[in-house]
Order: sequence, then C-alpha cells, then structure tokens
Amino acid sequence: MASLGAIAAACTTDTEGDAVHEDAPVITYQPCDGIPADAIAQARIDAQAPVRENDTNPTSNSCRYLDSDLYYGVVISARAETVQDIEESGRFQVLSETEIGGHRTLVADFRGGSACTVSVDINPGILEFMIGYSELEDFKTVDAACGRTLEVAKTLAPHFPDHL
Repeated sequence: MASLGAIAAACTTDTEGDAVHEDAPVITYQPCDGIPADAIAQARIDAQAPVRENDTNPTSNSCRYLDSDLYYGVVISARAETVQDIEESGRFQVLSETEIGGHRTLVADFRGGSACTVSVDINPGILEFMIGYSELEDFKTVDAACGRTLEVAKTLAPHFPDHL
C-alpha cells in the first residue's frame, strides 16, 4: 500500500513549494475526531486504527484509514483549500460536479492518475475524500475508485461538520 502513503504525502504539500499564505483559513476540524467509528464501519471501511496527520502548506488535518487487507485505503482531510482552488489547480482533472449533504462537491482525478478525490465545500475549506487506484490496489481504474469514494462520502454526509 505504498501508493496510498505516497498519495497522502503528495497532497499535503504545495506544488510550487510556496509558504503558507497569511490569509489562509484556519482549519480546526480533525476527521479522526469528528467522524465516529460506527460511521466508518457503516461506510464499509474495515480499517486498522486510523492514522492522524496534521500538515501545513496548505493546512490539512487528515485521517488515513488503511483497510485490513492492505490494498485499499481512504484518506479524509479537512483542507484549507476551496472548490475553486481545485477547479483552477493543475493538480486535478475535475471529472464531475455534484451535491452531497447539501454541499457543492467536485469529483476529480489526482494529477498523474493515481487517486480519485471527492472535495466537499464546507466553510472555510473542503472536506476531501481520497481513494487511490493502480494495478496493485483493489481499484484498478479511476471510475472504480471514484465510485467507491463517492459512496464513502455520501455515507458519511450525516457526520459532516458545520464548519472546518
């Protein structure tokens, strides 16, 4: 499952190496604390103990759930980015737009074709769900990964915070 770790690391740094901007929103929500274990189970994530990550550049509080079979994982991140940042970034190819839990949501393929992201617009940033895909993982295609990522996000929607 090296690719999930690589994906998580790739998503926690600014692609230009820029410093965090002074006007970046403050993100206090941590998915490991905010999403109850029974909701994770309801989303059919048979995970080992979640791994908490708090990063800067941009600010991101993440929770990685590595499945017990080690070939699948979900990263849920509260990020100091907006859906507009995702749309304008060269890091993602936006595949579709939808609404989950009353929030504008973008479905995108992470640059290089390695992960599907579902970015839910929650003030002041996004709640991002990410599942990787490759020949070595449970999900071999972006469509398969995005289908599962959307399923997880929709299942967890009742537990979305009012504010990140």
